[in-house]
Amino acid sequence: MIAIIGTTSDDILYFKAKMGNPKEVTLTGGFKVYQGSIFREDCIVAATGPSLVDAGIIMTLIIEKFDPYMVFNVGSVYSFSDELRQGDLFIADRYFYADIDFTDNKEAVYGQIPGRDPFFVADNLINDRAEKNAYLMTTRYVQRGFLLSGSSFYFMPNKVSTIVQNHFLVQEENMRAYDNTSAAIAMVCHLNNTALLTIKGVAMQMGKERERINYIRTGLEMMPTIGKIITRILVARTEDVNE
Repeated sequence: MIAIIGTTSDDILYFKAKMGNPKEVTLTGGFKVYQGSIFREDCIVAATGPSLVDAGIIMTLIIEKFDPYMVFNVGSVYSFSDELRQGDLFIADRYFYADIDFTDNKEAVYGQIPGRDPFFVADNLINDRAEKNAYLMTTRYVQRGFLLSGSSFYFMPNKVSTIVQNHFLVQEENMRAYDNTSAAIAMVCHLNNTALLTIKGVAMQMGKERERINYIRTGLEMMPTIGKIITRILVARTEDVNE
């Protein structure tokens, strides 16, 4: 079984439409997910909402109940890098929390939950395969980098850039995108040894006012392409298993 996780109901609309025999399942806390089959795989599709807390809870419940062997984290990110542009595809190589600070008691570095890793690293082999297939499936530019996740939403880059410059200076060059959920999803997958691929569309570059007009539509337009990339990854895995 696989799981496909988005932030909003719009993020998962394409995948729900592709599901065979979908049924709604209510998890603890009233969280709703959709169970069925997609791309010849048993599948759970869910939207977390724009919340790190809810994303972590839903991801934990899904892994405990359904035990997916792989999670595909889809939807949109927001760029605060001049190199990462609206309409690009973004693959996350590392995940950082933007607004966790236990540094005063010296038990952790900025962004680190005491007792947990300061950041979470993606599987490089999975990301390599995703990048290769992305270039085969689309003419969109594909970029990899570090993803920062926080509890606030920003249209302007100054606040995010300040966080990065003040607390992640060593990582600054590769820190390129921001969202509201992925670090929590990555932490839960890491703790459960569950494979994770985060591949998202760049909905907008922060600070570019003209992109605010269509940033939601831009993100949604990339979901079919992301779906095709996921399909190729799953087909290739099946072929590897059958060899």
